[in-house]
Amino acid sequence: MNRKRSLLLLAAVIAVFVVVLAAYRLRNSNIDEGIVLVSGNIEVRAADIGFKIAGRVTERLVSEGERVGAGQVIARLDDSALVQEQALRRAELRAAQAALAELEAGFRDEDIAQARAAMERAGARLDELLAGSRPQEIAAAEAAVRNIRAQVELLKIERDRQMRLLKTEAISEREFDRVETEYDRALAGLSETEEKLKLVRAGPRKEQIRQAQASFREAEARYKLFQAGHRAETIEQARARVEQAEAALALVDVRLNDATVEAPLSGIVLSHNVEPGEYVAPGTPVVTLGDLENVWLRAYIDETDLERVKWGQTARVTTDGLPGKVYDGRVAFISSSAEFTPKNIQTHKERVKLVYRVKIDIPNPRLELKPGMPADAEIMTHADD
Repeated sequence: MNRKRSLLLLAAVIAVFVVVLAAYRLRNSNIDEGIVLVSGNIEVRAADIGFKIAGRVTERLVSEGERVGAGQVIARLDDSALVQEQALRRAELRAAQAALAELEAGFRDEDIAQARAAMERAGARLDELLAGSRPQEIAAAEAAVRNIRAQVELLKIERDRQMRLLKTEAISEREFDRVETEYDRALAGLSETEEKLKLVRAGPRKEQIRQAQASFREAEARYKLFQAGHRAETIEQARARVEQAEAALALVDVRLNDATVEAPLSGIVLSHNVEPGEYVAPGTPVVTLGDLENVWLRAYIDETDLERVKWGQTARVTTDGLPGKVYDGRVAFISSSAEFTPKNIQTHKERVKLVYRVKIDIPNPRLELKPGMPADAEIMTHADD
């Protein structure tokens, strides 16, 4: 009886040993097989594409799921105001360039000659005023007065005769009015001529001389300026205005270019966030592009596997959504710092609280793997490919 009991006890011990050994081997099967199992989610390299300036969207040329190439136009803003401003800035630049060219060329010979002639005329006029009235001018003015007085006397005699004829009704009032009008005109001419004689006898007034002096100085300064040419600082100021106009035009050109947004990379439109007619601020995402042809798996390994997993090791990736399909991957990143296990990630060794993030690049030419898909990967630790 005791022998039988001893055999049963021995069999039980052996059974426990076998179970423990099997569990140990199962738990360390990754080490034995040179494989580290990880789980995670598929992610893509995504970029939010937006405008650098604010404005109203007139066109969005791509939709979700559409494949786009690098440099392809994604959307456009209303650029009508910028086009008008560009035309204005170009006109300002042309005007500034023309002004600079004129200054650099200097004055023409005919301009200098005209300035000299104007100065000489102003000088002659000033000399004339400073010299006063000549005797010949006074004599001519007196002779003019005598001539007009003689005409007035003759017209007065004729007027008186016509008046007597009118009283006897020998002539009409119309004929008399004609003679009287001529007489009145002669009287006015006499008054004007006598006034001129007074001015000639009195000579030029001081204000006339001062005005003539100012005119001469102005004409002389203009002639000297034309002779010397433009000052260097004047030309530099004109050159600065050209540079300022060029900068203003360049700024408008940049803003006009920024009214069109292009894809910086080839990829798939993951989402679009605005519609034509909406007003967007700078940096507002218009679309989100993702490189679905080259996805990656975000996974985590524990500290015990850290020494075994190396950069560049190959991996076999599978996902429940695509049963039977295996995708080749390669370890592209291993974090150097530990972190707590994410709540949505479960490693094969759940008792380890601190894990290290790894990134496995996966070619996806058929676009079968989608962002967010859960996936598993077997990292081949037995060879470095």
